This record gives sequence, structure tokens and C-alpha cells, in this order.
Amino acid sequence: MEWLATWTAWHWLILGFALLIAEIILPGVFLLWWGLAAIVVAGIIKVFPTLSLASAGIIYAILASILSVIWWKYQHKKDLVDEKQSRLNQRDHAMLGTIGIVQEINHNGIGRGHFGDTTWRIQQLSDERLQVGDRIQVISVQGITLTVQKVN
Repeated sequence: MEWLATWTAWHWLILGFALLIAEIILPGVFLLWWGLAAIVVAGIIKVFPTLSLASAGIIYAILASILSVIWWKYQHKKDLVDEKQSRLNQRDHAMLGTIGIVQEINHNGIGRGHFGDTTWRIQQLSDERLQVGDRIQVISVQGITLTVQKVN
């Protein structure tokens, strides 16, 4: 029976390394965690040589699923953080929703608005005429121009 456990463990080990190699060769394929799960199952079979093939398969499926879900959750959180950081140096997009004051405005609705410690080129959103000193909110960004609307 010992030889059967060794034989089975070798097969799980080969499967694990084959999956790890496939992960390297096939970009974007999600095989790393399945390969590691197979290698862990090979170790479990060496420790518990009486483990049946069906039990090993169930352990493998559970372990591969758990590792995959843990990795997915970790990567998903990381992607959300990266998305927030990707806007870190895009100050114009960070301006969305910001409240400011009209500093100057032309008859065509284009002027300058004061936001925090700097001024930006602004363009009014509606036909409502903005006046110097009006409170405004940034609605969208088009290049270096902030589209704004009056806030009461």
C-alpha cells in the first residue's frame, strides 16, 4: 500500500508542476493556485498514505477553490487601490464635485474660478449667467477647462 501512496503522490506532484509550468507559458491563465494545491495534496498523501483518490480529489478541489478565492479578493482590493492611486496625479479629475468661487467671467461664459489655493479656467454649464463671487461646483473636466454650475 505504501507504493500506491508514493505513486499517487508523484502523480499529484507532476500535475502540480505541470500546472505551474502552464502558468508560465500561458499568460493570463489562472493556474498558479491550482498547481500549488496539487503540490500540497501530494504532501498530504505522503503524510497520510491511506488517503483515497476520491478524498485527495475533494481536498484538491476545496484547496484550489479556497486559494483562488483568497487570491481574487486580494487582487480585487489591490486593483481598487491602484485605480484610486492612478488618479492621484490627475488633479483635474480630483476636482470633480469641488466647490469654488468665480473670479472672473466673460460674456461667453468662460472665465476663471478659484478652487482651494489655485485658479482654473472655467466654463459655465447652463445658460444661467455666472457673476463674480458666485459659488460654483465642478461638473466635468475637458482638458484644462472645468465645466461648472452655480451652487446656491
